[in-house]
Amino acid sequence: MHYCFFSLGSWEKNGTLLRLRDLGAALIRRGVDVSYLLDDVPWNRAMPLDPRARAVFVADPRSWKQFPARRRLLRELAPDYLHIISPSPKAFLAAAGTRHRVVGDWDEWPARRPNPPIRKAILRFCDQWLRRRATRCVVASRYMQERFREEYGIDAAYIPHASFMPPDAMVGLSNPYAEPTAVFMGNLDVTFDNDILFGAAAILKQRGITPRIEVIGDGPDRAKWESFCRERGLTNVTITGYLEGVELWRRLRHAHVLLFPLRYSVPNVCRCPGKTFFYAQARRPVIATNVGEVPQVLKEKGIYVEPTAEAFADAITDAMSKPALPDVDYALETWDTRAQALLDALGQPAAAPATPPSSANVPAPAHQGAA
Repeated sequence: MHYCFFSLGSWEKNGTLLRLRDLGAALIRRGVDVSYLLDDVPWNRAMPLDPRARAVFVADPRSWKQFPARRRLLRELAPDYLHIISPSPKAFLAAAGTRHRVVGDWDEWPARRPNPPIRKAILRFCDQWLRRRATRCVVASRYMQERFREEYGIDAAYIPHASFMPPDAMVGLSNPYAEPTAVFMGNLDVTFDNDILFGAAAILKQRGITPRIEVIGDGPDRAKWESFCRERGLTNVTITGYLEGVELWRRLRHAHVLLFPLRYSVPNVCRCPGKTFFYAQARRPVIATNVGEVPQVLKEKGIYVEPTAEAFADAITDAMSKPALPDVDYALETWDTRAQALLDALGQPAAAPATPPSSANVPAPAHQGAA
């Protein structure tokens, strides 16, 4: 079986597209022939894929030439299945009218995000098209699975993310912290509920409690939160910025506790946050909110609180009052599990028994994890 992953844009710092990298590698380990249709940009040329995968590149990805180029390359590849992640106008223009069996993959739900009217109408059209066009629909959240069933009568396969890190990434890492530190990793963006985290730090300061808190991440709101910390004298809070590889992993692994504030909203329950899997692989306790996919991954082992600054301040106080917290085994599933679920959903047996992943073929993630 030949399985082709269709992608758009650069894979740099893109957790959505890393899903395709790791799912494809797991399919290859099951004897599936895997190819990738990629935009011809420098990062994609340098990106480490499984060496057994075939990569083909679309020239001029910013011009109108991209559309006939993609359709020509798809004809030449002639895959048995074409995997399209996230409905979009470019995916529609590339695949509409073709005869490929399409797997439609929603790791988020763009059509349900708040958008200006014209963009919302375009995304809704693409959303409807991909659902109709797909031989099989795949979703990365239980909420989307339920809504597809209730609203469209579609039995979508539930295939969430797994860890984007190599399996041995957390082994033998030195501790970067001189004292117990609560760690948050994620994008600093208005859509990701960072106000809960920084609000909790401000409440703790008012109570005379100043535990070490490290914020690993970057984004458009970084300057805003740096100013917030300066104005309130939150010298115990460090915004480190973007990190990757060993410098990221050792902070997660040696965190006293990890933090994951998230409010209930339709975009949030449609997402499968990549950082949940980073946290689970670090095996440290996680203070989180019982929202969306977070409890699907952390299960009953997460420390769940209400999505308020006060609740997080209380939970951080409790966690930091203990001199040590034991590791937690979250029983994290793997991309091999996800690949087998996909093959089962397609009614396609694996061509060969799964071979174990090799660390040499599992590249380091190119981002710090989705928020």
